[in-house]
Amino acid sequence: MTTEGVPLANVSAAATGGKPATRGRVFLLVSLTLGHIVMHWFQQSFLILLPEIKEAYKLSSVQAGSLSSVRSIFGGLVNFPAGFITDIFRTRWAIILAVSMAWIGLAYLLVGLAPSFALVVPAVALVGMGGAVWHPPALSALSQRWADRRGTALSIHGVGGSTGDTLAPMGVGALLLVFTWKQLTFFGVFPAIALAVMVWYALRNIQGQEGKSITLKDYLSGVTGLFKNKVLMLLVLSGGVRAMGQSALLTFLPIYFKEDLGFSTAKEGLYFSLVTVMGIFSQPALGFLGDRFGRKMVLVPGLVLLGLFNMALVIAGAGPRLVLTLLCIGLFVYALGAVVLAAALDISGKTVGATTVGLLFGGNFVFSFISPLIAGGLRDSFGTMAVFWYSGAAVIASSLIILMLPLRRGTGRAAATGH
Repeated sequence: MTTEGVPLANVSAAATGGKPATRGRVFLLVSLTLGHIVMHWFQQSFLILLPEIKEAYKLSSVQAGSLSSVRSIFGGLVNFPAGFITDIFRTRWAIILAVSMAWIGLAYLLVGLAPSFALVVPAVALVGMGGAVWHPPALSALSQRWADRRGTALSIHGVGGSTGDTLAPMGVGALLLVFTWKQLTFFGVFPAIALAVMVWYALRNIQGQEGKSITLKDYLSGVTGLFKNKVLMLLVLSGGVRAMGQSALLTFLPIYFKEDLGFSTAKEGLYFSLVTVMGIFSQPALGFLGDRFGRKMVLVPGLVLLGLFNMALVIAGAGPRLVLTLLCIGLFVYALGAVVLAAALDISGKTVGATTVGLLFGGNFVFSFISPLIAGGLRDSFGTMAVFWYSGAAVIASSLIILMLPLRRGTGRAAATGH
């Protein structure tokens, strides 16, 4: 595949000291970022549909939280094998990306077709699995092609996610004024399949490490090294604890808007989008700062502030203070994840890059799967404010783990030169 004469197979020259094939790798970054917008539209739609599902099936907070937990655990379980497949089948990344796009659309169709809560549960599991397949090939490709600016590139890809996360609540919230939630799940399957075909066509020749295959022995050696690396394992732990707080907050914030504050679906979607819109601007900024000054200098203060802002929802009320608090949360809630990912890829190297992505995302999902159940129990027993206290405490705890890690300054430049 070429972009204005630049083979995508050669766009990693910047990471190896050659002249950067700028147009080729920019095309790659733009294509994957646009695909990420669509993927996160589908992923974020679940959180806006959740209050409607809760009402339709007359669920308790624990049952509603269980749906979020199911999505998390099955997304987590599929991440590691998705990373393995991505690293082994380096010439099939476009197919993997296209399958992910079509999968999530078809999974939503099954959610809408399910006649009972018992059948919604496995359909929601498929939603989580479909979304998880996207990240290993997309992020591994960007990590390789942009090794000299890894944090910046991953953050720009994250901007696509934040854009989808921002558009989905507003769009779905407005559509729910006209259509039922089941109708929306039917409509979504057609653009998902069409976009899957487009993703495959645009990126059909994308390959890892210039398409070079690796032996199973080399791969297993690399994976063994991952699990032996204490810093990487503590990064996974920190990311998982942060994800516990994040999943609790994002699961019950739309329910809080609907049931505690009495918002309409349109207003609910608009307010929820405030949590994501700031990430469009903060992700590249934090990614650049991480490349320039080191991941730790960004992560520790960012996580502490995010935890405090989550707790501030307790006193925010429903007026302007709520808007301000949601915007402040949005500065960090997704942007910090890209910095954690860049730190992990600084450590792992190219051979198992996709597996590292799968391990980190899988850890996030596995750690966070129980969190919505905990938060649901807290809400049923003590009210929604207990969820905000719990969410903030978990995020701050994750910062303490990062504080102990010997992350190097200038890790992006070091990784680019192989040191």
